Amino acid sequence: MGQILSSIEVILLSIVNEKPSYAYEIDKTIDLRDMRRWVRVGVASVYQVLKRLEGKKLVYSQKEKEGRMPERKRYYVTDNGKAALVEASKRLLSSIEWHYLDLNVGLETSDILTPGEIAGCLKKRLARVQSNKKRLKEIYSAVNDTVFKKRSVIKNLIIFREAEERFLLEFLQELSNV
Repeated sequence: MGQILSSIEVILLSIVNEKPSYAYEIDKTIDLRDMRRWVRVGVASVYQVLKRLEGKKLVYSQKEKEGRMPERKRYYVTDNGKAALVEASKRLLSSIEWHYLDLNVGLETSDILTPGEIAGCLKKRLARVQSNKKRLKEIYSAVNDTVFKKRSVIKNLIIFREAEERFLLEFLQELSNV
């Protein structure tokens, strides 16, 4: 078994594997695919993670100049990078992960709030969850049937939002009985 890669490392490695790219192009791909809805990756992290992947010899870069553009680094996946990506994909698809949710942190610290304050916050969250779920369903309906990967990710997010909605409704009901 090789090295365990972080989610961000796997995503960037996957994008570079699809097409050798500049860091800017990778960041735009992340935006285009709406990945920031389900993975925490900032613009600065793209550059940091590419440097880390290069240090691990999973990608390499070449400085290239196109026309009048300034010289830029284009990243390419190595054979070791492809092997690591296959291993990571299999690991991520077959194992479960723990969810580090802000909601759980908020619930853990909520004893300093009144039941009314907790209910008010959770009602705001519920409205956001319902709005997000509605938007995700709209996106899901609009996605071309041939884009299986994107539809699967969106469907998974919808199911998570539906579960959170059920939890919040039950919790608010229990809270109203306190």
